[in-house]
Amino acid sequence: MGAPFLPVRGILGSAYLAVNPRFRVITDPFSGEELVVVQALTPDATLIHGSQGDDQGNILIPRVSDWRLAITASVKVIATVEERLAGPLQDRPEWRLIPAIFLTALVHCPGGAAPTGYPGYYPQDEAHLALYLASARETSAFARYMEDHVRGRTE
Repeated sequence: MGAPFLPVRGILGSAYLAVNPRFRVITDPFSGEELVVVQALTPDATLIHGSQGDDQGNILIPRVSDWRLAITASVKVIATVEERLAGPLQDRPEWRLIPAIFLTALVHCPGGAAPTGYPGYYPQDEAHLALYLASARETSAFARYMEDHVRGRTE
């Protein structure tokens, strides 16, 4: 976004100020109110998953998401999509257009949000998420999970 910091409501008086040096209290120059600001992040890369991508490199993401913030803050953005269309894509009531100028790469990857769900395409896989959570509790179980589901074979 280019801003060095952003105001954040609901943090004043919380433990965040004590544990995170990226949060600071300032005086609003317009109202005089004390408010919390958070230092902006600039990720090297962001990976997002969209519903559709077109041949020009535009994508559609859920309108209710806040992914646009990560997209505009990142140095590089890699987008995967459920469907690849000729296009051109346009904003829709449920979907927000992200222009190709914000993307570094676009990859057709049906099922790319699995095991979580993706609106309008598939629900989350509750059994797989339960397996992941159980595996994450113990180092050797998580190593097996990673080998079976990420690095090695897929199901």
